Amino acid sequence: MTAVARRGEGGSSPWGLRLVHAGVFLALAAVPLGASRSEWRHLVDALSQPFNVGAPPRVLMLVGSVVAAVGLVRLLVALARGRSAPLWASLAVLAGVAGTLVYGREPVDARSEPRANLAFLASARRVHLEMVGQLQSKAEVPVETAPWQALLEQAFRADARVRDRSFRSVPARVLRVETPGAAAERTVPGDVWLFVSPDGVTFSLRVVGLEQGRPALLRDDTGEPVVLTGLFNPDLPAAEPPAPLLP
Repeated sequence: MTAVARRGEGGSSPWGLRLVHAGVFLALAAVPLGASRSEWRHLVDALSQPFNVGAPPRVLMLVGSVVAAVGLVRLLVALARGRSAPLWASLAVLAGVAGTLVYGREPVDARSEPRANLAFLASARRVHLEMVGQLQSKAEVPVETAPWQALLEQAFRADARVRDRSFRSVPARVLRVETPGAAAERTVPGDVWLFVSPDGVTFSLRVVGLEQGRPALLRDDTGEPVVLTGLFNPDLPAAEPPAPLLP
């Protein structure tokens, strides 16, 4: 074997030194491999389900873990063959560690379905309160969908954002239904189903949440759908103007 080949493959070295070297880099490789577990888990879940919540997987952390794993495998192969590991294998592990230390500190949006469902409900609740105030002050609410949609977009919380398999953000929507118990078609998590009576004196809202990556109506402890209702009551005093919705 030529000198060039020896440098590429790694020459022989004492067994103890090779063992220590492999142990050190095994410990180093555990950093990116362990830190990227949540990223890989989120990637697998997102690709296997129609919808997901939270920030997309951090690509550089995924790449760093792959690079570190390749370097580690090459180090172990060299150890098993009784040869010194090539320099690039050690550098690959170090690159994976460096990437994790740099990009692993970036804040990540919570990837929790229960938390997202609470955010969906809170967003719809803000719309509900705004329209209840308008109902009592004007004795009616808009029958058309556009004002409700504008309110939902203004009230929608950042932690209620939903993404599809391509990690594209799914917009918040208000879908009109003809009866209080009717279901909208082609719904997605975060949708609000709106029923308004023709005279605008009563309305109800139902919220679509997320259950194992699929849209599902939010339900209470009894298993019944959560319904936010509004009904004009002339016996009540005129409501105070509602506070403006904050972004």
